[in-house]
This record gives sequence, structure tokens and C-alpha cells, in this order.
Amino acid sequence: MASFETIDHFGHDEPPPRPTTPPVRRGFLIVLAGLSLAAGLVYGIPFVIERAGYAYEAGRSRAAEESLKRLEKAGAIRNASSLFRLAAAKVSPAVVNIRSFRTGKANNNRRGGSNLVPAGIGSGVVIDKARGLIVTNHHVIKDGEQFIVRPGRGGEWPAQVVGVDENTDLAVLQVKAPFLVEAEWGDPETLAVGDWVLAIGSPFMLDQSVSAGIVSATGRNNLGVVGEGSYEDFLQTDAAVNPGNSGGPLVDLRGRVVGINTAISIEGGRPGDSMPGIGLAISATLAKRVTEQLIKNGKVTRGYIGVFLRDLRPADAQDLKFPANQGAVIEDVDPDAPAHKAGLKRGDVVVKLDEQPIPDLAALRIKTSGLAIGSDVPIEFVRDGKPLTARITIGTLPVLRILGIRLRDQKNEGGEPIVVIDQVQPGSLAFREGLRPGYQVVAVNQRPVHTKAEADQAADALDPSSGIPLTLVLPNGKLAPMTLGGAPKPP
Repeated sequence: MASFETIDHFGHDEPPPRPTTPPVRRGFLIVLAGLSLAAGLVYGIPFVIERAGYAYEAGRSRAAEESLKRLEKAGAIRNASSLFRLAAAKVSPAVVNIRSFRTGKANNNRRGGSNLVPAGIGSGVVIDKARGLIVTNHHVIKDGEQFIVRPGRGGEWPAQVVGVDENTDLAVLQVKAPFLVEAEWGDPETLAVGDWVLAIGSPFMLDQSVSAGIVSATGRNNLGVVGEGSYEDFLQTDAAVNPGNSGGPLVDLRGRVVGINTAISIEGGRPGDSMPGIGLAISATLAKRVTEQLIKNGKVTRGYIGVFLRDLRPADAQDLKFPANQGAVIEDVDPDAPAHKAGLKRGDVVVKLDEQPIPDLAALRIKTSGLAIGSDVPIEFVRDGKPLTARITIGTLPVLRILGIRLRDQKNEGGEPIVVIDQVQPGSLAFREGLRPGYQVVAVNQRPVHTKAEADQAADALDPSSGIPLTLVLPNGKLAPMTLGGAPKPP
């Protein structure tokens, strides 16, 4: 029988060899694996992230929904909204629409048998229901001759002007109407940036409109909204304020008036230029002080220390040996003024008045103007790097200084006493009207004057809102009568 011999070169203990992959097939598999990985990276990971994102947002939405349900059940949402509703309900009945009219040529705007045309619109707020006293902005009524007030509940009543103050853009009207509600003044000093406020008024003649926002800033000044040389202390808010809101109240959530809405926008210090989202309201601290004087006296008397000022610039600090960059630098002191009597000098940096910090020129003017006439208060200043303190008695700001003029006594060639304009505040009303140092003042309100004291006394007896009649002698010898200030003549 034939036998067969196996042909086997491997040992019985060795495993058989594994089959090998051909080189071409191995390369194909590597490429396929790479493509699969790339596809996973391109499509798979974003898909996973997207689904995870959807799940996260859905989870947040469900969590928010559950939280809102719990808050609603607890009454928190209703209570939060009720703060706005209650504040608006408390003040809105005291908010009125104001329209002013002047004599014009239009024949289709007859009112009461006269040719009257609209001169301004705005809002106001009743602060004394028994006497029918209403606070508004001066610019709402400044061009008008007749004024109509319309409360939110309806009806119209004529109004009379009690007093105006151009330098703060405030005015007080009086109406013989059966008001049932008066607004309460609040304290702006308790407000902080971020606090909620309401603006109530008649934007675009839509009475009793209410908008909400927050306090964006406090103590805004030097904006030129009211005018150069004016007294500005604004609250800035993002509550919607539009034409017609001027003169209406800015209200806190306690239903108290913390400001009088005045400007809807600013850009480069020019009122009316477009910068949406910025509203400015005169702080109630300033508005209350001014309107109380208008009601009592028909005009505003301001405190006075008798200095010309400028802001302390950073570059000045080293020159003046001053350790900080805040304060107001005295550039000149009026002779015989309270500051002169207190020992203040040119170059002194005022840092506190009546124990209140003075960060800049505007703060010193505002603080001084609000101090009681005749009060004796401390004033802190720095001279040559050394802190000093003195006592100063607050005087009465002369009317001509309000308008931007400082006078001095002088003698002419014949040795006779005359009154000459010594300084004109840049940007003031007097400066804009063309008055300059060196002009001689020979009469105030047609009353001859020969000394600075006589000129100031004659001007102080007049209401600057009605204008101060002056008779001047120009450097060329020409006589120049003029009225400084006052409302413009209707066309």
C-alpha cells in the first residue's frame, strides 16, 4: 500500500500563519477609516452639540416656566407689576397737558375770537391742588401769550403764569380748576443708578402716557441743555421721553416726583439733536427749591460768594500743588464780595462748601445758589498745596451777574464817577448779546447810574425774565439802548 508523506516544514507546536492583506486593500481600508473619522468630525460632533444645545435650552425653558409658575402662585409677578401700576395710578391724576398760543397771522386757528396759533406743547404736574399750582418747563410756555391746561379726566382751563426761571428752565402756572390730586416731591438723593423710574406726560399729545426705565446717571451738568451759564442738575434716564413729555414728572416706584422731564436727547450739548434713549429730568431737589421761590416771590434769589471760576484740569494739579483732580479753581474774586471778605484769592481750589464735596465748577455754582442768603458756612480750599478752611457769609447774586456781567467803578477823563463793564462771562446771555468789557453803563431801566452799587440796585429791583433795560455807551462814543434778557417779541 502506498504511503504518503506529508510535506510540512513547521513544527507541530507552531500555529499556522495568519493570512496577510494585500498592500492595495490595506491602503483602501486606511483611507476609508480616515474618511469615516472626518465625516464624524464634520457631521457627527456638531449634531451632538446641536442636540445637546437644544436639550440645554429646552431644560432652561422648562426650568424658567416652572419658576414663573411658582412666582405667579406666590404672587411675586403680580406684586412686581403692581409697583408700576400703583406708582402711575398715584401720580397720573396730577399730570396735565399744557398748550400755549400766541398771536399770529393764521386765520384758521381762531380761539376766543383772536388769531392765535400754537406756540408750544408739553406737560405739567400739579403740586398744590388747593391753589391750582402746576410746575412745568419754561420752554413749554416761553413763546406763548395764552395757556390752556387739560387734566387727564377731561376739560380745559386757562392758566396764568406765576413765575418763570430761565436759568433752570422751570415755570409755575396757576389754574382755577377743581383738582383732586397733587403730586408729592421725592428725594433724588435716595436714587441710585439702576433704580426704576416712570415718565408720565403727553408725548405727541397722547395724554396720560406712562413709560418705564431706569436711572442711568445722576448729577448731570455742564450739558448746555438749558443754556450757557445756567444751573443744571439732571437725572439721566432711559425711560421713553418724547416731544410733549417736557414739564411732566419723573416718578419713583413710591409714587413721588424725583424730577421734571426736560430734554429728550443731547448731542454735543445741543438740545434736540438725535441721541435716542437719553432723557434728562431736572432733579426734584433743584426743581422744588426754585418753584417754591417762584410761588412765594415770583422770581428766584440765588446765593452768591463773588468769584469767577473754572474747572480744575488734570494738568493744573501739579502746577497748583494740588493732590487731586477735583475742585473748582478761582480765577478772580469780586472786590467786597463774600469770597474777598473770607480771604479767598485767585488760584485757590475750592474743594468743599458747607461740608459738601465740590467736584467741579458746576457743583459749586449749584451749591452756592441754593444756600440761604445771610447764612454763614464753612468753605474748604487748597492754596499752594495746603488745605485751608474759612467761614463765608452767603450774599445775594446780583441780577447782572446772572446775565453774565460784572461791573466796576471808574472815573472818566473829567474825574467824574462812571460805571463800566469789567468782565463778561463767556457763553452767557450778555456775551451772546454782544456786550464786552469796557462798555459804559449810563442807565438801568432808564434810571441814570453813576456807581456799581446804583446799577446793581436798579437791576436787582427788576425781574430778569422780563428783561433788564440798559443804556450803554460803546467805545466809539455811540449811545446803545438795549434790553438784556426777557421773552422774545412774538412775530
